[in-house]
Amino acid sequence: MKIHWSRIKKAQELMAENKIIALMIMNHDDYRYFFGTDRTQPRAIIPVIGEPIFFAFEAEKEELSRELQEKRQIFTFKKVQEQMSGIREVFRNLIADPSINELLRVKHSLEQKEKIKVGMQLWFSTPYFLVELFQKLNAKLKIVSSDPVMDELRMVKDDSEFDLLKKAQEIAAKGMDRVQEMLQPGVTEHELATEALYTMMKHSSEGTSTPIHINSGVRSNWIHGMFTKRIIEKGDLVVVNLTPKFDGYCANLARTFVVGKASKRQLNLFETYHQIVLRTQEQLLPSKTPKDLDAVGEIIAKENNLADYHINGISHGIGLRFEETPASTIIPVHRRVKLKENMAMTIGHTILAVPEIGGVRMEDIYKVTSKGGKILHPYPLDNWEIK
Repeated sequence: MKIHWSRIKKAQELMAENKIIALMIMNHDDYRYFFGTDRTQPRAIIPVIGEPIFFAFEAEKEELSRELQEKRQIFTFKKVQEQMSGIREVFRNLIADPSINELLRVKHSLEQKEKIKVGMQLWFSTPYFLVELFQKLNAKLKIVSSDPVMDELRMVKDDSEFDLLKKAQEIAAKGMDRVQEMLQPGVTEHELATEALYTMMKHSSEGTSTPIHINSGVRSNWIHGMFTKRIIEKGDLVVVNLTPKFDGYCANLARTFVVGKASKRQLNLFETYHQIVLRTQEQLLPSKTPKDLDAVGEIIAKENNLADYHINGISHGIGLRFEETPASTIIPVHRRVKLKENMAMTIGHTILAVPEIGGVRMEDIYKVTSKGGKILHPYPLDNWEIK
């Protein structure tokens, strides 16, 4: 375990600015971001003043203490209700802490009746029943999204984070290589997915951040992916999206193949998407927005008589979570988020799909720089035909 004290200090500054008494950490990505490791049930509280407070099953305390190296505050429990009561006790103490009260009430002139806020990640992997239970047990607190704190911290990546993202992309490339080796008429989507996952796990993947996406034939038009036992046929378009994780960081590598020689209309889809990726990469610049990036694709689709099939959402943030801010396909206001240097962004998130023809998608991770997007791990964009 490596506690990232500089991240905690910045988080505490942002908490104070946003009138947040503490962050309730119970997601794998936030836990790894601050503490450099993960647990099956990650639980910690980062108060606006002071050190983190950890929660663990009683039998795990000794091992957790060794990981922490120095003595830290650890609440242990044998039963779930003991964990909940321990969390409630911590927050009661925080609310009563004179230094915290002084900081929040003087800084913001809070009224005595105003509820103090606790920040919590309210994204994909936070179960609603835990949020509801927390609120019932801590009636004096108001749950708010931790985004104003965590977005500011996590949108811009440091060199160590880019190293991990690059490693994750390298693992995804191994899986994509294996798919290409196997791809031929008669193989099933399930067989391809199984071999891709096995290959990536052998190369140190921790699993995938999303289900493996291998959609063939008419299902290549689907905006989201899965795999079935469908048998691949000659002439099929096959969309493959692989998202292995390495040390918590998520890869995102998508390619589309045609089994055999591409038809004229299939070729138009491939070439159009290829142009969209290359020209969008040039615009992956500080101060640009996802809306600006989508405009590039809209123009190119129109130039290639595919304007009716263009959809917004070519890019999104990525890191310890598969989709991080900006995630404009989920949250429309994120279309106006300005990019910053050293953000990690994907290009190729959306599908360009034509009924009765199929869909094409090509996705990679890039680093935002003053010279445009810098790809983390190049993988061929024009190797479409599987003969």
